[in-house]
Amino acid sequence: MTLPPDQPQAKQEKGERGFELDAQITLARPRSAEEVHALLRGFSARVEPYGTDEVRVVRVTGKVEPQLARQQLRALLESGDASRIEVGLHGFLRSVTGQTDWIPWRRNVILGRGEWEKVAFEEGLRYVLE
Repeated sequence: MTLPPDQPQAKQEKGERGFELDAQITLARPRSAEEVHALLRGFSARVEPYGTDEVRVVRVTGKVEPQLARQQLRALLESGDASRIEVGLHGFLRSVTGQTDWIPWRRNVILGRGEWEKVAFEEGLRYVLE
């Protein structure tokens, strides 16, 4: 069925799909949420601490340049602030209402703590540094 020429067609809004940084950082020692935000401000992305008083794990998501992310990974691992990091470019589907559905990781790549420079940020790969 087609609409008569004098009736405007409803404009369909589309969501967004793509890849963005998704990192789950296990801290070497518990910190407050304020300390976590200060520690991870260099990522320039969303920081979601799991907890408020004693944060042990934090998630960082958003659009981040790979070189900047690599520098932040290096700083966290070399300083001893992080004991384990899972990081990669995670696929997502985001509706116009803001709801995000994450696409499953294609593969995990396990690396040693000192191998942070091997994180290539390939779409769909999760790098585990421990």
